[in-house]
Amino acid sequence: MHWIRRLAVFCFVAVVSMGASGETDRPLRFSLPPVLEALPIAFAQEWDLFESHGVSVELIGITDSQQRSAALITGNLDGVMEDVTRSILDATTAGDVVMTSAATSRPQTGSLSLALLSPASFRIDSFESLLVSAYAIGTLYRSDCEYLLDQILDDGRGAGGSMPKILYFHDILQMAVWFGAQTLPAAVLPEPYISYLATYHPVGGRPIDLVIHDDFSSTGVLPAVILFHRSYVERNPDAVEAFYAAYAEAIERINSTSREELIDLGIDLALSLFFQGADRTTINQEVLDTIPIPTFGAPTVLTREDFDRVLAWMLDKGYVYVAPTYEESTDFRFIR
Repeated sequence: MHWIRRLAVFCFVAVVSMGASGETDRPLRFSLPPVLEALPIAFAQEWDLFESHGVSVELIGITDSQQRSAALITGNLDGVMEDVTRSILDATTAGDVVMTSAATSRPQTGSLSLALLSPASFRIDSFESLLVSAYAIGTLYRSDCEYLLDQILDDGRGAGGSMPKILYFHDILQMAVWFGAQTLPAAVLPEPYISYLATYHPVGGRPIDLVIHDDFSSTGVLPAVILFHRSYVERNPDAVEAFYAAYAEAIERINSTSREELIDLGIDLALSLFFQGADRTTINQEVLDTIPIPTFGAPTVLTREDFDRVLAWMLDKGYVYVAPTYEESTDFRFIR
């Protein structure tokens, strides 16, 4: 889609020139990760809801979490959606950012949000077998996926299991590609990658048989988080207010629209967000039929409990050394 662009270069000259031009002369620059919770914001742009609420928004899709953080820290972005772990990391690194809401979704009955899984070709038939194997598990580095993986691995180790090797990625699409090529024995992947991998197949081929080791039902999944530069919020509160009005309207519209209509209207948008460079004509109909569309929750607060437990884990891992407080890291004035 026309709004998806890779952010490849971050330079000092660009930061200086944008600062000199003034914030009111340009659109709100916002980046989306390839997660289902990002879909309402992508649809809001597709349906021109931001414009109708009086704010111009430029959406930039970045699948690499380090690149997204770099763009935020250098001032090339005004806001982002990311997970709780990355939000805390950016808050301690960039300093001048604030969490303004959490984004949640509820999967369809019988569907997953996140899973630890393997291709059946590796013959790892259970979580216990994975724990004692010599195989590595792929996960996003310094992410909620790593946090949740640590929780279930700690439980397994407490039950007598060993600690497997972890292979870290910064780009979720790259990890999904490695997994789909069956060069990665196990990985923590969210939807819609799970459904895509379970149904996509080349001409004359067959889909990968997947073994689900854990669906994180014992830990629960964490929400996505929306962050803005604090200075942008203070200078442009009306723009942030309009952003949230359009975002909330898109959520209501998605939740009241039939799945068939959403797939028809948004398949190219979804492919651009989750599978940059993918050709719709090569996507099997089975994939389109199984793409999960959850029910999206209205923007809400990130709870202190979620913030504190992720922060405690990050301190223990040595990912951060300064503990930001919940109060100084959040500003929920724009959600109702």
